[in-house]
Amino acid sequence: MSRRIQIHSFADVDRSGKVRWTARELGYEIDEQRLSPGAHLQPEYLALNPYGQVPTARIGDQKLIESSAICIVLAERHPEKQLIPSAPSARESFWQTVNLVTTTLETPTVNYFLSQRGIMDERWKDLLAESLPPRLRAFAERLPEEGYLYERFTLADVFAGYVLRIGVQSGLLAYEASLGAYLDRLRARPAAVEARIFDSLDI
Repeated sequence: MSRRIQIHSFADVDRSGKVRWTARELGYEIDEQRLSPGAHLQPEYLALNPYGQVPTARIGDQKLIESSAICIVLAERHPEKQLIPSAPSARESFWQTVNLVTTTLETPTVNYFLSQRGIMDERWKDLLAESLPPRLRAFAERLPEEGYLYERFTLADVFAGYVLRIGVQSGLLAYEASLGAYLDRLRARPAAVEARIFDSLDI
């Protein structure tokens, strides 16, 4: 029996990309429902996600919200895929990295990206222009020269790949050195290609 997930999204570049990528790594077939502007605030969608956030996912009758949480739920359903490390020592570092990437880095990077495009108030871009690039560079400088963030590919790479990709597209990071090599490895993964996570990245 095939695994299927329904994902409500706006575009390839929004946070639904993390969910598509994770789902494809785990072998899910995806039924993607693209929302038109403003549809996330309509009663039909609010019945799925009362917070009006995108993405929302459905697996059978179960509704899932918050992109990173959806990815974690999917990964925990399939421990044999090892998208979350099983060794206690690795898990401690893994969860620190996941929280760093999805909070300290992702939220301001996405806000900067959206403010660049007039989707959010432009003041976000001005507020973050000085403080955000050093944080992203500090993370990029610690990327491995080979392989992934941990012994094998994990959710940490999905989350890092997403935020670094947004950072490059926003002009906050240069696609060079270890960052470029790391992103090249991620872009080569079949699941990332199928998820279209890097399609609009102009390098």
